[in-house]
Amino acid sequence: ALEATFLAHGLPQELIMLPHVESSFNYQAYSKLGAAGMWQFTRSTGRLYLTVNYDVDDRLDPIRSTEAAAKLLKHNYDVLGSWPLAITAYNHGPNGMKRAKALHGDNFNRIYNEYRSRSFGFASKNFYAEFLAALEVATSHQKYFGVVNFHAPADFVTFENQSYLTVNTLLESFDMDLREFREFNPALRPPVLNSQRRIPRGYPIRLPKKPGVDMY
Repeated sequence: ALEATFLAHGLPQELIMLPHVESSFNYQAYSKLGAAGMWQFTRSTGRLYLTVNYDVDDRLDPIRSTEAAAKLLKHNYDVLGSWPLAITAYNHGPNGMKRAKALHGDNFNRIYNEYRSRSFGFASKNFYAEFLAALEVATSHQKYFGVVNFHAPADFVTFENQSYLTVNTLLESFDMDLREFREFNPALRPPVLNSQRRIPRGYPIRLPKKPGVDMY
């Protein structure tokens, strides 16, 4: 899914390794600064591309957050014209990298060695190098780890509910437990998962593909 999303946006496929640096591909990750999900969107940046409210936090959805990350990375590249700068801007912000580029051009080595900013600290300066290291290990995993057995992708169906449903109603209808439902719909917040609030109308619900579900 990541490859298809980035291909659709005309982005280099290598960029799908960026979550190795951000979250180790943990879609439930939270940082101490409030960033969330596999792509570690803050609330303010996340709301540019995703739904983040009391019922839904799409930052925790690996599919929708990947779509958002592709849009953000494309925006960074369109603004900065260089992938080292665009990738660094994912951590430091595009405005900060625009200032760095205005002072030192688009030579990342010069920016790394000469750009001075209180917010351009260790994490931002080394973000691109960390990405390159993660890319090397991920694409040469057999060299570092030997044979790796990857998990098979989960098969699911998606439908948009045309009414306001509770999670309990769905669980009863499809003989499913809450843990399984949450794995396929990680963006739904606790009040919705606990059926204290209803699933928003039109929200795309995912269910595991199995008899009785795939023909819904």
